[in-house]
Amino acid sequence: MTTTQAGDSRSRILATALRLFAAQGAAATSLREVAREAGVAPGLVVHHFGGKDGLRHAVDESVVDLFRVAVDSVPLDGPADEVVAARDRAAAEMFEANPHAVDYLRRAVVTPDPGAEGLARMLMEETIRRTQTLRDHGIARSRIPVEEQAVAVFVRQLGALLLQPALARMWTMAQAPSPVPTVKVSLTRPTD
Repeated sequence: MTTTQAGDSRSRILATALRLFAAQGAAATSLREVAREAGVAPGLVVHHFGGKDGLRHAVDESVVDLFRVAVDSVPLDGPADEVVAARDRAAAEMFEANPHAVDYLRRAVVTPDPGAEGLARMLMEETIRRTQTLRDHGIARSRIPVEEQAVAVFVRQLGALLLQPALARMWTMAQAPSPVPTVKVSLTRPTD
């Protein structure tokens, strides 16, 4: 097998695993199913990823990389509100272009498999790092701890993507006559 073929099979396995994990959860997806759907032998999945935990971690990393690349595409120059809005747009556009990543993220954040917090934790850690970078560049000023600010950023960037399908489902069940409204998420700090 050439290096290109190995890379192609690895990418195909990752894409297949992401699609299956998004549809039915990682816990309910077997390595054999991933291999069958990807058109490879089960041993090749093990060769590339070492097992199910390795495959799940690689899928998680691939989603975080999509997020990282999208956000890093926005230069840290210009007015703070424009930089923040552009980073939010870049993340939203990336997730719109990758619906399986959104479905998998929804599953990982809203209805996680028992003991599976890897993707949510990795994205939260990445968001904390990105928020600190914005602070270091004078873009994201705040008196609250960077961790709290990062959660607000995470919810702002991903909250609507995670909740919109639930709203649409409820809207349909209620047989509401008007079009489904768009979810907008914001956080309000509790007062002492």
